[in-house]
Order: sequence, then structure tokens, then C-alpha cells
Amino acid sequence: MEPLNPPHHPLDAAHGDAAGWSLPRDILLPGVITGLFGALFMLALALPMGAFLHGDVWYAMRLVGGVFFREAPVGPWAVVLGLAVHLTTASGLAILFALLLPPGGTAMEALMLGLLMGLMLQAVIPPLIVPFASPPLAREAPDSALFLLHLAFGASLTVIVPLRRLPVVQKANPTPTR
Repeated sequence: MEPLNPPHHPLDAAHGDAAGWSLPRDILLPGVITGLFGALFMLALALPMGAFLHGDVWYAMRLVGGVFFREAPVGPWAVVLGLAVHLTTASGLAILFALLLPPGGTAMEALMLGLLMGLMLQAVIPPLIVPFASPPLAREAPDSALFLLHLAFGASLTVIVPLRRLPVVQKANPTPTR
């Protein structure tokens, strides 16, 4: 007969998980990569929409460039700055997502949380942030397109789960041994 192992206190498991946790490895690196992926996924949808609906492939990025060009975002600088704002914002939001999703989270949990985040972004960004941040985007962008793009971004956040498990990410900040 084998000896019975005493039950572990729940705080022991939590402390063991926290000891192996790393901000750069578990949050920052996967968050930034996931945010860039999500931004590019949104861009892959927005570029054809702009070309089809407005005859301008860079229409969406020009509107986002309205953060700097308040009246009429035209020219290549509006596109470049729009891309910079878009990529930076998406990376920041994905880092927030990485903070919300536990390191051991499953792909299904990430998908559900990501879709919820996409819905929350749609509920907050168009009515509360866009009118002040980019008036051209507030005037021109249809809510239905923004809804689709925000849901696509939320779904793309699921990529964080396999990213956290990649050996390259694991080696980015190895857990110190005691």
C-alpha cells in the first residue's frame, strides 16, 4: 500500500505558478506579436474594403491618420502615421489582453475573451474615442465596417496561446533556477 500524500494548500500551487511567470515572456513579447498580427489581419480586411467602397486602397489608414491630419488626411504621411497609430494601438490592446488571459489559457478561452474584447472595443472606440481622436474617421467610417474589423481583431487575439508556447518565446526570458 502506498502512503497517502498530504493535500497541497491552494496557495502553494498559485505561488509555484507565480514563480515561473515572467512579464517579458508571458505578457510583453506575445502581446506585441499578437497585436501586430491582429493589426495586419484588420488591415487585410480594411484595404480591400477601402478599394471596393471608396476606390482607395489606403482609405482606412488615411482616416486613422486623421489623428494628426484633423481636416483632410491626404498624402503618404497620413497613411504612414495612420499605420503607426494602428499598429501601436493594436499592440497596446493585445498587451492588455495578455494580462487578462492567464498564461495557461486555452485557445477557446482566448477566442471567447478576444471576441468579448472586440465587442467592448466596438462599444467604446467609435462613440467615445474616435470623435475626439480622429474627426475624419468619425465622419466617414461606417459602424458596420468597424464592427467587423473589431471582431476580426478580437478573434485574431487567439494567436497568443500558441505564441506563448513557442520555444523562441520561452527562451526570451528563461525562468531563473533556484
